[in-house]
Amino acid sequence: MNYKLRIKHQSGAEFEAEGPAEFILSEKEGFLRSLPAAGEAGQGPEIAPKTAKTAPEQPDWAALAESKNGLTVLKNKHLGLKAGQAALLILAAESQLHGSRELGAITLSKAVKASGYAPERLDRLLVKALKEGLLKASGTKRNRAYEITDRGLEIAWLEARKLAK
Repeated sequence: MNYKLRIKHQSGAEFEAEGPAEFILSEKEGFLRSLPAAGEAGQGPEIAPKTAKTAPEQPDWAALAESKNGLTVLKNKHLGLKAGQAALLILAAESQLHGSRELGAITLSKAVKASGYAPERLDRLLVKALKEGLLKASGTKRNRAYEITDRGLEIAWLEARKLAK
């Protein structure tokens, strides 16, 4: 079941999330932690118990992926994980670790190969993800770039949680 949460903080910061309850709670906790400490004295005790419950469920992106030669690659090859799913996880890890939601097709292909997967044609592997709205593609041929959407981040987040266990 999908939920939607919108928060407007007195400092002017805004937060909006849509998806499963666990995803929204973990993202909300991250948002609240990133806010300035002033004016949050009343919220501190309320947040602490929730953080303790959701911390083990939060995927550790640094444990799943690392940067090698300028590429974000998965540290281990996981059984049952296909090249298309690995590409989605790499895009999500790039977003979480480096703040960039977009990668060029050639860079993404090299990252998938460096992670231990052998995709023949990356564009054909990602057709399903594009149709489901997990990714957006821009550009043509060698100049193509893939951007992970919020829905794609949500799916990758759930998959990363499974792999972390």
